[in-house]
Amino acid sequence: MKQLILVLYCCLFMVACVNWDVTGPAGPEGPPGPPGQKPPGADTSSIVGRVFTFNEFTAPIWPVDSVKITLHLSADSILETMADTAGYYQFHGIGTGTYNLSFSRNGFGEMKVFDQTHISGGTLNTTVQDVSIVQIPVQNVPDSVWLEYIPNYVRVRFNLPPGGIVMTGRNYQVFFSKHANVSDSNYLARTLYYEYYTPRGWLTSYFSPGDSIYARIYVFPKYFYTPIVGWSNTIRPGVSYIDTASGETVYPFKSKASALAKGVFN
Repeated sequence: MKQLILVLYCCLFMVACVNWDVTGPAGPEGPPGPPGQKPPGADTSSIVGRVFTFNEFTAPIWPVDSVKITLHLSADSILETMADTAGYYQFHGIGTGTYNLSFSRNGFGEMKVFDQTHISGGTLNTTVQDVSIVQIPVQNVPDSVWLEYIPNYVRVRFNLPPGGIVMTGRNYQVFFSKHANVSDSNYLARTLYYEYYTPRGWLTSYFSPGDSIYARIYVFPKYFYTPIVGWSNTIRPGVSYIDTASGETVYPFKSKASALAKGVFN
């Protein structure tokens, strides 16, 4: 009996010492697993928006046609797309960042949107503010312009050619300088678009009695003024922008041509 137990013990010891880590042949490949999660920051949303068009006589243009939207990714990299006939546009697959956009059509003022923030990796699109682009006027350039002086004010007067757009006294912009090469990019002072008169005291910051004063005038369509209280008007939203470099408001739909008045500041 003792011998039998000893034999069984030896057999168990030998079994325990056997290396069972033996790799057999590979089995067939299993079915693919479910897709994994996108890493943080991967884009699952788009930049979208809408643009409207108006002709120089202030009428909406339908359908929207030939409007190009440019997304500025960096100083030397852009994406472009065209608005559909309802004015909608979309940029897909845009990573997280802050972008500038521009809106253009031949013969229309170029609108811009600066510092549009976009967060990718979400489920919601980034919606850009509605934008309107306006046909640049071609029939309402003044054929003459001059300055009038009344107590405490300088008034810019002008005549329009027959058949031009019916204007009001408030839809124009004037740039002042001491030199005849004054323009919308080269000036000492400028008026707001709705002013009838320019206060003389305001101009004394730039001119002294006896100085030559030049005033260059650009005109706008009337539609883009919204009456509020009394004689006050305000520019319609979506048709102008603030230039981030200069901090000034840009009205891209003003006439390209202009007229010049000359006088002596007194």
